[in-house]
Amino acid sequence: RAQQIAATGCALPPSGPHPHAMSSPPVAAPGTAGIDTSVEQSTLNKVLTETGERAKLKEYIMSTLTECGWREELKRHCVEVIQKRGVEKVTIEEITSDIAPQARATVPDELKTELFNRLREFAEAQGLEPSVNSRDRAEAR
Repeated sequence: RAQQIAATGCALPPSGPHPHAMSSPPVAAPGTAGIDTSVEQSTLNKVLTETGERAKLKEYIMSTLTECGWREELKRHCVEVIQKRGVEKVTIEEITSDIAPQARATVPDELKTELFNRLREFAEAQGLEPSVNSRDRAEAR
C-alpha cells in the first residue's frame, strides 16, 4: 500500500467497513452554523454548470478515483455482491443500496479536501458568498 501511495499519491480504499464511515447523523458543514445552505448550493451549482467548471471537476474526480484504484475496488465489491446473492436474484437497487454507502465512505480524504478547496476558491473567485444566517438576521431585528 505504501508503494501505491508513493506512486499515485492516493491510498487504495481499505477492504471492509471504512474506519471513518459515518455511524451518526451528519453534522452541518463547517462555517454554516447549522443553517440551511440549499440556496447557496443551488447558486453555486448553477454557476459551476454555466461556466463549465462542473464538468472539469467531474473529470478531475473520475480520473483521481481511477488513478488511486477506487473504481477497481468498487467494481470488485460489486462482483462480490452479485456472486454472493446470485446473478438471477439480485436487483440493481439492491446492489446500489449495498454499494453506495461503502463507495461514499471510501472516497479518499485527500480527494474530498482538494475538491472542497477547489469549490471554495471557485466560489470566492465568482464573488459567491454565503448569505447572512438566520441567527444573524434575528439578532439584527
